[in-house]
Amino acid sequence: MTHAAQGGRDEHDTTCTADEHDTSCTAADTSHMAIGSALHHTMPFFPLARTVWALLLLLSNVMHSAHAITPSSLGEFVKLRGKGNTTVTMPSVGAGSMGGCSPDGPFPGGVPCKQYNATLMYLKNGGRSLHDALSYCNQYGTGQAVKDSKVPRSQVFMMSMVPYHLLGYNNTKLAVAASLDQLQVSYIDLVMVHHRACDISGWPRNVCQMKAFPDVPSSPDGKSSVWPAPACSVTDPTWQTCQDETWRALVELRNDGKIRAIGVSNWQIRNLQRMVDLGLELPATNQVEAHIGYVEDDLLSFCKEHGIVVQAATPLGRSMPDLVKPGADPLVTSIAQKYKKSPAQVSLRFLLDKGISPIPSASTMAYQQENLNLHDFSLTVDEVAGLSRLTPTCRGEWFMGLQKCWADPSTLMCMFKNGSRFHCP
Repeated sequence: MTHAAQGGRDEHDTTCTADEHDTSCTAADTSHMAIGSALHHTMPFFPLARTVWALLLLLSNVMHSAHAITPSSLGEFVKLRGKGNTTVTMPSVGAGSMGGCSPDGPFPGGVPCKQYNATLMYLKNGGRSLHDALSYCNQYGTGQAVKDSKVPRSQVFMMSMVPYHLLGYNNTKLAVAASLDQLQVSYIDLVMVHHRACDISGWPRNVCQMKAFPDVPSSPDGKSSVWPAPACSVTDPTWQTCQDETWRALVELRNDGKIRAIGVSNWQIRNLQRMVDLGLELPATNQVEAHIGYVEDDLLSFCKEHGIVVQAATPLGRSMPDLVKPGADPLVTSIAQKYKKSPAQVSLRFLLDKGISPIPSASTMAYQQENLNLHDFSLTVDEVAGLSRLTPTCRGEWFMGLQKCWADPSTLMCMFKNGSRFHCP
């Protein structure tokens, strides 16, 4: 079994026994076995009866297939690779960043920001997993909401990310220290590398000003800090040195107890395979774009094989209107009506049944409750397959006709000192 032990039956085990202690059998499994057993023991040894028995058994097989639950489905929690042989428990559904705020406290004018209000509401709704990032410039709101909620810190799974302008060994340690301070915590449950590289067009980079980095030059209007490319990307434009140094720093921080689990984002198979080839510790998570209409099954299979949990940061495809609007897509609508759920809930359940952990954003009570109410139903294998074949478009004119909602990380361009460009590894 991989480190990413997941709810439901092991993905490699397609059998189901009638052992009373084996709780992996579904109702459809046991019903199917009962039919077969009864038919076998009562079958007269006559040709016509044999034929009828075979037809009935075939029918039971068809019924079983229609109701079978995807074996890779996630339960309410998923196990992440932790320090040494330990694992870290993460809720399989989390909340993405939910609004603007300031990176550092106190609130301007004493007025709580949107991120604070939405996070506090989410915790009151029973949510216990929060995703944020240093570059979102709103981590103070998240941390203050956790404090004010009175929910014990140990019961809240908190995430952050190291941005690409702070990649490198020393920078990564500074970035995590800044996140710890902004979130007002002594440890972070999961820290991921936000991007493996940055396109050459991204420099210099304007970022919100933070107390942790007072020496970074300001923009002409004085509202932002202007960051140059990290030194490791200048000496090695492939960004692989940046990746390796960042990862080494995260491993050390995890071993020192500042982080419980470490992961990556937007890593492709070739990036993960490089880590395997170098004998590096593999990430606990890989956060990528995933939603109905776009799931990289080859990447998903690779991650499952190596105990890496795939996390979907755009689980609703940036709220694609032809996906989540009631009645917009006939297949999504029919499934939603069958289970008495919303199209958005079907979309999120699709990811769980693919073995992917979604972190949808929602700032209203109703949508947050919908996002948390996903574990009282499961899609059948046929429903997952049907939804996998959909190709909805993403929101916005730039994305019309496309399945992807993010810029494709495979198109990132790096540059040598002589000015020649190449695709970032």
